[in-house]
Amino acid sequence: MIKIKLNNHLTKYFKFAIIFIVIFFAIILNYTPVAASNSDFTKKVVYLTFDDGPNENITKEIVNILESNNIKGSFFLIGDNANNNKGLVKLLKEKNMTIMPHTNIHKYNEIYSSTDEYFNDLNKCEETISNIIGKRDFKFIRMPGGSDNTIGNEQIMTEIKNRIKSENRYYIDWSVDSGDTEEQGVSVNFIDSRIKEYGGLYPVEVVLMHDISGKETTIAALQNTINFYKEKGYKFKSLDEIEDDDIEYLKKIKVINK
Repeated sequence: MIKIKLNNHLTKYFKFAIIFIVIFFAIILNYTPVAASNSDFTKKVVYLTFDDGPNENITKEIVNILESNNIKGSFFLIGDNANNNKGLVKLLKEKNMTIMPHTNIHKYNEIYSSTDEYFNDLNKCEETISNIIGKRDFKFIRMPGGSDNTIGNEQIMTEIKNRIKSENRYYIDWSVDSGDTEEQGVSVNFIDSRIKEYGGLYPVEVVLMHDISGKETTIAALQNTINFYKEKGYKFKSLDEIEDDDIEYLKKIKVINK
């Protein structure tokens, strides 16, 4: 009687053990770590990008800080600002900074009113830059408000993005927003906290900052941002220096051509 009960208990535990082993291996075989997409990337690269300039009081100071750290930044220009600050556009070229188009007038309701209106504005911006420095090969475009803004309706935004891709070009957003346009006169501490919270999560990162009027705290926080990435072992590059595997990775994390 005791033997029968013992055998029944052993059979019961054996069944539980088999079920546990099956479930365990099923979990292992189907488990994909969250950071798996980063595991194949051994290098660390960060692209510092600046929108809405150039500005007489801000852009030159940013360039000076970048130069002192031997870093090349990437600047997405507003056509009207470029036309009013031609000397600064030439300075960016002289210092081997990347120069790319942002928009000509930065009036969301106008440029996103139709696909044609967007490209009319973009073409004017590119023409303005070309007339100043002769550059005509604009590989990257940053759409005002980013490629997933809700100003333009979904159909217009899709048409814009598809057309950019059909021209073998890239629209590029960012993986880290410094928050320097969250409000007027945002503090250095706020920018620092945003960089620390959202920076350093990916092996390839694109940081968004601005070089427009009133962004003195962007200047003040820039060295802190540089120090943050240096301490984490990142290499600084401009978009003129971007490599194909960086592009593919940024596509994967939905920063380029989402």
